[in-house]
Amino acid sequence: MSDDLTRVLQQLRREYVAEAPVRLQELRKDIAAFRAGEPDAVSSLLLRFHRLAGSGGSYGFPDISEVSRETERWLKKSPPPGPDDAEVLDTAVGRLAESFDKAGSELSGQSSPVPPTDFGWSALIIGQENPFTTQIAESLRSSGYRVSTLVESDAEVPTSETPDLVVLVSGEIKADPYAVAAGLSGRRALRPRSIVLVDRTGSSDRLRAVAAGIDTVFSAERVLSELPTYAKTLARIGTPPSSVLIVMEDRDEAERLSRTLEQANILVSRCENPMGAREVLARDLPDLLLLDAHLPGLDGFTLARLVRQDPRFALLPIVFLANERTLQDQIEALRAGADHFLTKPVEPLLLLQLVINRAERGRRIREMVHRDGLTGLLNHATLMAELEHAVEYTRRHGEPFAFLMVDVDHFKRVNDTHGHLAGDQVLLHLARVFQSTVRASDIIGRYGGEEIGIILRRCNREGAVVLAGKIRDALFERPAVTRDGKSIPVRVSIGIAACPEDGLSANVIVASADRALYKAKTSGRDRIETC
Repeated sequence: MSDDLTRVLQQLRREYVAEAPVRLQELRKDIAAFRAGEPDAVSSLLLRFHRLAGSGGSYGFPDISEVSRETERWLKKSPPPGPDDAEVLDTAVGRLAESFDKAGSELSGQSSPVPPTDFGWSALIIGQENPFTTQIAESLRSSGYRVSTLVESDAEVPTSETPDLVVLVSGEIKADPYAVAAGLSGRRALRPRSIVLVDRTGSSDRLRAVAAGIDTVFSAERVLSELPTYAKTLARIGTPPSSVLIVMEDRDEAERLSRTLEQANILVSRCENPMGAREVLARDLPDLLLLDAHLPGLDGFTLARLVRQDPRFALLPIVFLANERTLQDQIEALRAGADHFLTKPVEPLLLLQLVINRAERGRRIREMVHRDGLTGLLNHATLMAELEHAVEYTRRHGEPFAFLMVDVDHFKRVNDTHGHLAGDQVLLHLARVFQSTVRASDIIGRYGGEEIGIILRRCNREGAVVLAGKIRDALFERPAVTRDGKSIPVRVSIGIAACPEDGLSANVIVASADRALYKAKTSGRDRIETC
């Protein structure tokens, strides 16, 4: 391996270790919620430990992976652990901290440490350093990526610690870019999340690109405008694992399928009947639904139709399983909204590739449809749909929630003083602070302009006031910093509405929060008001 490539890969490992304080703090926050008995804490902890189990091994730190996988298995045991068992989690986080410290010591002599970043995604550009590749690198940095450039005449490819996004610039490397892409694609678990080709010569072969494993091709004229959007979407869909809900009465078959998927770091939930599946879907949004065509009480086709009637699941990939591949069953599956149909027993490799590809594609489509292009938060339409769902859940189950309407004070002054680009950076900073402050189960969306809405599940008015105070304090402690290094203090006003006390429709809840926001902006006190 070349010296240049070694330096790039070691830099990626150092950046991974530098993010340890943020990762550990997220775990401690979830453990506090677990100790308090919050019902969504276990799922959030499972996801965080699962990701560490995968990323620790990928970055070459087996101790981190071992501790995380061991804790993940403990969380999944039956009967499930309760708040009194939280000391086990404290111990696990302590062991993780020691593992990160050990990794940091191993890397400390190789170069100076890098500071923690708000965003953990990395890109590698393969091509000569020149004004064009510099512009590509800058466009990726503006999207939150850490960027390295590999200047290699033969474009030697990494063998470990693979970046999330690889950009091949044709005409800037002597090697065949399709051969380079094929080498990267053939590395299975070490494959980058995405490989893109920038066509500087205008002679790219799209069919050959697909065969080589290239995910998309950008023309030289459009790459600077289109690549940042693509990169942001890639980041927002998150790293594996995907999550799959299996609905199947046959426990042995469901267990076999689960083992196959879990070996690829996919999170699996199982239900034996349609009613259980509807309860799970009322709380969570999996990346894929694996559905037996023949279920007790309510067949899989009817369940799929019910699922498709909910706007939240309009883009959810649904894969049917059946004992026989009859034409009638396949037609029924398609009419019910299926994306694919498999015959049992399923070949494990086929199942694995189908689930990975369908889940990944479904994530990308949902992100493009449901997310705000600048902040990555839910867009207005999706936020309102989630609010309607939360209200309906409260009607059926009596579970309270709170809605926060947050508005940036004097935002026009930021734009006028520092420019609209700085204003965009302030909104992006706001989104990151909110995401690191609220719980994993809470929902954040851009209501419009500089207004952001937050749905706090299982939260009453008093709890919402406490969380609003934490948001305000976090923004006070972490001012926004522009790309040229200027610090911009951010102050917000927050209006709070509670359901069911303040209304039982999304529009009424929004109106109540908006009235409270107006009171907060005009009160001149702590800028937090309830309806």
